[in-house]
Amino acid sequence: MSKRVLITCAPPNPNGDLHLGHLSGPFMGADVLRKYLAARDVPVTYVAYTDDHSCYVPRRGAELGWDARTTAFRYTNRIEHTLALADMLPDYYEHPHREPKHDTLVQEHFLQLWESGVITEQEVPTPYCTTCDGFLYEAYIRGNCRFCAAPSDGTYCEECGLAQEPGGVVDGHCFTCGAQPEIRTAARLVVPLAPFTERLTELFEKSPWRQRVLDFCTGLLAQELPVVPVSRVADYGIPVPLDAWKGHILDTWFSGIFGYIAATAAHGAALGKPDEWREVWRDPQTELVHFIGFDCGFSHAVLWPSLLLGLGEYITPKYVISNEFYTLEGDKFSTSRGHAIWGFDFLREAPSDAVRFHLCLTAPEEAKSDFRLADFDRTVNTLLVQEWEGWAASVVELLAKEHGSVVPGTDRAAWPSAVRTLVEQLPLDLAGHLEPATFSLRGAAARLLEAVRSAAEDLRRFQESPPADRAEAAAVLAAHAELLGVLAAVSGPIMPTWSRHTWRQLGLTPGFHGVPWPQQDRAVVPAGSRIAPEYRPVFQTR
Repeated sequence: MSKRVLITCAPPNPNGDLHLGHLSGPFMGADVLRKYLAARDVPVTYVAYTDDHSCYVPRRGAELGWDARTTAFRYTNRIEHTLALADMLPDYYEHPHREPKHDTLVQEHFLQLWESGVITEQEVPTPYCTTCDGFLYEAYIRGNCRFCAAPSDGTYCEECGLAQEPGGVVDGHCFTCGAQPEIRTAARLVVPLAPFTERLTELFEKSPWRQRVLDFCTGLLAQELPVVPVSRVADYGIPVPLDAWKGHILDTWFSGIFGYIAATAAHGAALGKPDEWREVWRDPQTELVHFIGFDCGFSHAVLWPSLLLGLGEYITPKYVISNEFYTLEGDKFSTSRGHAIWGFDFLREAPSDAVRFHLCLTAPEEAKSDFRLADFDRTVNTLLVQEWEGWAASVVELLAKEHGSVVPGTDRAAWPSAVRTLVEQLPLDLAGHLEPATFSLRGAAARLLEAVRSAAEDLRRFQESPPADRAEAAAVLAAHAELLGVLAAVSGPIMPTWSRHTWRQLGLTPGFHGVPWPQQDRAVVPAGSRIAPEYRPVFQTR
């Protein structure tokens, strides 16, 4: 069987809308890769879901006076709407609370791991608030990371990615009452990772993941791998399906990988193939690609591969593509402090393609990067409106003036060498940035912009000193028309609206997933094509 690709995106907590920091990372990357592979006719499926069972949901609900399920439902709908506005909707976006199969699949896989001995019982030191009379987990305890001293909640440090359990954060306090908890031992279900050391080592050695994730993983292997608690005493979440563990729920950091499986199953069921997920997740030809923020590295690159290895026959991730934090005007995006630009609001004012292009151009791939409104305005008004669409409009208008909107037929050898090189090389260059092993949103966006500027400079010289020979002039315009079609094709994964719009301007029909990827053996814009007589702009704020 030929290769197929399964893409996932780290699930957000439905305790608020998505801000631009969220959109700049896994959502943007997963969507661009899906659109690129689909245009290349690679069988690809992109599934995602919200973390409806997260403990951040009831905490947020308590602040708003809503129950947890209402909170999850309302914010999951808002998140999905935001993704639609950004043209980033997955092939299937699962809402766990309305997909009965979700909880069932989580529990079924838990039982397999329990019965095989991967999951065991252990007494674990756990923070306990005597004032609130309860154990504190994740969202309900705040302190400092035990390893890097950065502020951290109770599960994983956002800065260094290391697990805070067992043992808890330093100088922790109860989120609800502010009291300092004491440490008590509690019976919990755990996954000891040490037995997976050898297989994880082999996985990491052959994995072309981003360097920081690999360094993180090999750093963990240099010491004994931890024991990971996977159950909690709580009344909100997926219950542990064992009679002796009534009142315990499964940690969503454990069950998240089965959320991806459940989303795959729900997608298959919607297409009339309810059992196809088993084949997808067990087929060695399936390439599993995770898009994550670095703070999700432990779950996606260490814990979840261990669970899949423990189940046997399941695939492990081929690629884990991580990103760093995206800040806002030099400071971290913060929901609690209101320091955020919400996607739902911003995307109703700004063109989605302009937002997408700017997020790619400034993506926090290997290091933190910053969103500034002044920079975004420059991207829209200077880079896209003046430079990008200025060149595209000039091509269309010159063709209309000189050839009645008909693309002239010319020998490619007569084209300007710089434009011919772009036509031939740009698809290869973009593919180099969009293949999973070398994936770079920044690289792709920068290469597109470089190509437009090079084309615009060539066209400017043509307009300033038009050749006397009409055949030579026709060759220049034919070359730019072809380049416009090529650019529309290769920019489709990043700017799907402009891409589809431009192909219609060229009198061509976009494919279902966007614009077909250019092929070296045929012209994108055939001679004799009749293009629109006037270019209509896309990149204007609404």
